Amino acid sequence: METEKSNSVQGFRCIETRFSDKCTAGHTLFYKEHAVRNSHPSKPVGKTLFVLNVPPYFKEKSIQELFSVAGKVMSVCFEEKPSGTKEMINQKSFFFQNHVKGFKVAYVVYNNASSLKEAMKLEWGTIVISTEEKPIKTGLEKWILEYEKSFVNPKALQEEIDRYMEEFDKRKEREEKEEKLKEGQPDDDGWITVTKHSKHAARTETMEKKVMEKEKQKQKDKKLINFYSFQMRETKMEHLTQLRRKFEDDKKRIATMRAARKFKPY
Repeated sequence: METEKSNSVQGFRCIETRFSDKCTAGHTLFYKEHAVRNSHPSKPVGKTLFVLNVPPYFKEKSIQELFSVAGKVMSVCFEEKPSGTKEMINQKSFFFQNHVKGFKVAYVVYNNASSLKEAMKLEWGTIVISTEEKPIKTGLEKWILEYEKSFVNPKALQEEIDRYMEEFDKRKEREEKEEKLKEGQPDDDGWITVTKHSKHAARTETMEKKVMEKEKQKQKDKKLINFYSFQMRETKMEHLTQLRRKFEDDKKRIATMRAARKFKPY
């Protein structure tokens, strides 16, 4: 491992990486402590690292081994873009993996908060990702491997489906319980959250109020339309009357002018 001076950029720690020893060019990983106001419990503040500029060939295992130097890593999740307020779903299943193409971001969750603090103090050298002991498949070898893995074992697939649906049902049940706890509870400003689990009477009253407001608005718009139509008719009639009056005045003025031009010797 070559040793280089590490630095920081706008609060991010930097890690210089290369794909292999043969590569002269590399990529810089940027990471810092994941600290947002409304973080999801799956990304606990104080235990989670936020990593940027992760190349496509990086695997979850690569990130896990890299940051395990500071302490035991509980989970790693790749996402296309930062989403600190959403749940981090770490799917280890082969059949239900959400593969992120191209460059990505990663969330690294430690078991202990002390490990995160240790990671922020580490002095990194140049890290080689693909070694002879742990090679990473790319190009044609990767495509062949993915093709071979595309043949699914029906029994294994069914087991994965059952496991996935079980976890999905538990997650939905947990979300419904959280929504029910919020129901009827005012926030700091005194507003009460209304969810799909609200009582039927409350929903009926709310819908009735909306219908009445729409009906009142329709009646108001109808009156305005009639008023403007009547006003337009009156305006047109008045304009025509003014034109007729002006026409008569012009006729009289022209007659007077013609009379004044006649020759009168006596």
